[in-house]
Amino acid sequence: MKDKELRRIIGERAKSRRTELNLTQPYVADKMGVTASTIQRYEAGTIDNTKKMVLEGLSEALHVSVKWLKGETDSYETDITDKKELLIRDAMTGIIENLPTNLDNADGDFAKNLLLAILNEYKLFADSFTNACNNFKGNTEYADVAAKMGFESNQEYNEIMFLREITHSVNAFNDIADIIRIYSKNPGVAVQRLSNLLEDNSDSV
Repeated sequence: MKDKELRRIIGERAKSRRTELNLTQPYVADKMGVTASTIQRYEAGTIDNTKKMVLEGLSEALHVSVKWLKGETDSYETDITDKKELLIRDAMTGIIENLPTNLDNADGDFAKNLLLAILNEYKLFADSFTNACNNFKGNTEYADVAAKMGFESNQEYNEIMFLREITHSVNAFNDIADIIRIYSKNPGVAVQRLSNLLEDNSDSV
């Protein structure tokens, strides 16, 4: 394949994937460490986009394979089809890459344990939230049960049961906020409360 034709294919596929995910050129540029105008020229094929470093950068930023970019396959070789999922994964990667390393052991451990507590609690929240949405959001299946229990309406029953499902997470996130506030005044107390929260989460998982 001629170089000019390969540039065209790479550019068109990169632009197609970027627009599919509703990403801006500046966003992709930031991920690759280049300017937005450079991304525009990569997509137009007016500058060399066939170099290994460029292809790997586009592949990582757009979550597709280099083979797909070069037109050698029609499979993305990725499970990401939604912009929000991509942004979440990119954010998680950024968090991992920027874990506190310039703090003393006590502060660094607290920051890492806090992140672990937040992630653990989010997993519990996701499970509870999914169950609440599936069972108590606009559901009329329990109308008879609601009436027998004395609820004024099926909607009231659904609202209360929905909240009941996620109350643990609401309380836990409030605890996390308190722990962060306490740390500046009394690190020892904050560390102990955080340790207790992590133990509670490990028992729940």
